[in-house]
Amino acid sequence: MFATVGGAVSLGEQPIKMLIDAEKGARICISETIMNLIWAPITDLKDVKMSGNWMWAAKCEGEGARLVEAVGGLCQGLREIGCAIDGGKDSLSMAVTANGEVVKSPGTLVLSAYAPCTNVTKVVNPALTATPGSQILWIKCGGAKGKFRLGGSALAQVYSQIGDDCPDIERFAEISNVFSILQELLNEDHLVGTVRKPKILAGHDISDGGLITTILEMAFAGNVSIDIDIQKETDPINILFAEECGIVLEVSDAEDVVQRFRSSAIECSVIGHATPEYGSDAHVKIQVNGKMEINEKLVDLREEWELVGDKLGEHQTNLKSLEEAKNVRNDCKKVQYKCDFEWFYHPSFIYHEQYFSTAPRVAIIREEGSNGDREMASAFTLAGFQTFDVTMTDMLKGHNLDGYRGVAFVGGFSYADVLGSAKGWAAGIQFNEKISQNFKVFRSRSDTFSYGVCNGCQLMAQLGWVGDEEDESESVTVFLDENECGRFESSFGPVKIEPSRSIMLSGMDNSILGLWSSHGEGQFSYRSSQNLENLKRNGQVCVRFCDDRGMTGSDYSKEKLPYPWNPNGSIDDVAAICSRDGRHLAMMPHADRSFLTWQWADSDDVNWNTRFDQQSVALSPWIRMFRSAYNWCND
Repeated sequence: MFATVGGAVSLGEQPIKMLIDAEKGARICISETIMNLIWAPITDLKDVKMSGNWMWAAKCEGEGARLVEAVGGLCQGLREIGCAIDGGKDSLSMAVTANGEVVKSPGTLVLSAYAPCTNVTKVVNPALTATPGSQILWIKCGGAKGKFRLGGSALAQVYSQIGDDCPDIERFAEISNVFSILQELLNEDHLVGTVRKPKILAGHDISDGGLITTILEMAFAGNVSIDIDIQKETDPINILFAEECGIVLEVSDAEDVVQRFRSSAIECSVIGHATPEYGSDAHVKIQVNGKMEINEKLVDLREEWELVGDKLGEHQTNLKSLEEAKNVRNDCKKVQYKCDFEWFYHPSFIYHEQYFSTAPRVAIIREEGSNGDREMASAFTLAGFQTFDVTMTDMLKGHNLDGYRGVAFVGGFSYADVLGSAKGWAAGIQFNEKISQNFKVFRSRSDTFSYGVCNGCQLMAQLGWVGDEEDESESVTVFLDENECGRFESSFGPVKIEPSRSIMLSGMDNSILGLWSSHGEGQFSYRSSQNLENLKRNGQVCVRFCDDRGMTGSDYSKEKLPYPWNPNGSIDDVAAICSRDGRHLAMMPHADRSFLTWQWADSDDVNWNTRFDQQSVALSPWIRMFRSAYNWCND
């Protein structure tokens, strides 16, 4: 339940280069696939398996021969690198006749690689960390030494060209060596000041767009300044835009890492560093052979990079939200998390035999279309509960809640949300007399609690388990409407825990923590504006979305924060509410997916990740709410 093993998957495809040379393009597909997989610790390169998918107009003149060349290049490369294809799909009639002309698909190979991942917590992402003393390295491998070929590159396409000489892999053994060295480094750390940091802090393969795109994407993701100085006796355009195989690393111990690569005769250079200047304060300086080629503000370059995404966004996102997102992007610095309470404990007791006979019981309730039940069960188990998987089918068959102290309604899309979020689930409870009575009895007991997340939050609102209890209309007072941005939202962001009556959030007041949001209908709405005022006055608003400074909309004298700090548009940035007695908590974002530090999107930015007691069990502060429920049950 708490293992950190998993699976790693990557893709590789180079259709433009295959237009120039099908054989070379197939080999480049292999290198791209491997270099995308390299950031996850896997068992061994020989354990990597691939699926090969061919899209080709093989019956057209000359295309059959090109396909044979591509297959030959693929087989040669796989033999040299020691991987194998164990399946795939072929579409070899990719041509149609229209208006007397033959329109054919460019010959394309898409490789999908997969392998066992030994530790998901060690996976490296592209975001530069700007760790003090860190350096940025450029490793060029696989291709011919000294060559920077522009054929099939993004730069060529900008000028409506394809080119006539594309990159190739002449030395697959070198790629294997790079893979092996990096896999060793993924499991090593280095002392930075008083804190141990991974030797590999960030990494990105060089592919579409070339070296300059790789460097910029790493800076954009980290939201930090970069200073790059490249020394290479080649034209700067070729250096920056050639899509030759290679990787860029941010490392905490440059001396050791450079020595490791160079001792294997692999070209490795220190080319710069990142600085902890964020957002609008950040700059991008790239110097090549002593000449400053780029000296711009990070946010200006990033807006150029985001342009295509924003154009697509105009067709799927509320335009007001899209404009707000642009402003947030340019203003955002670094999220300042805050946690003043103690949450760590060692959960080894859950493996003791006595635990299974004395621990309070929680029913993890799910319906057709639900998900996240395993994460929810893991969180409650880690906190000390006995957890039981209970489906609504079980309830229909007479399963009773009398023996449980808590119920957890999980997230997902019950009945595919075809009637609206959680309405089908709620109807299944409300219109079945036995099930309805079962839940009513459970809720009326003073020794029970409930927690609903996402779809479960929507369900609790539909059932009236949370809401304005001063409202005398005897109707549901809280609704979860469609996100204001107009689309499903999946993002990780900060929230502020407010002082409230919630038993699960007791002692966590005023903390700023990160949470996953994953919903299309998460906007808290009310039967009347007075309902929200009553909820606030009675301490029933438990969690609010906040920005990177830990501020909510009211701190700026505004109705709510802009998107995406507030991902659904809820007035007053409401993210969770509870019942007036504090026993029932309904939350749209997912604490059940954030109770371990490595589940956080920016886990490297939380200082508790460096605590000694976190070395064996990476509990995040969110475990405190599940543990608080456990302590409440035992009081």
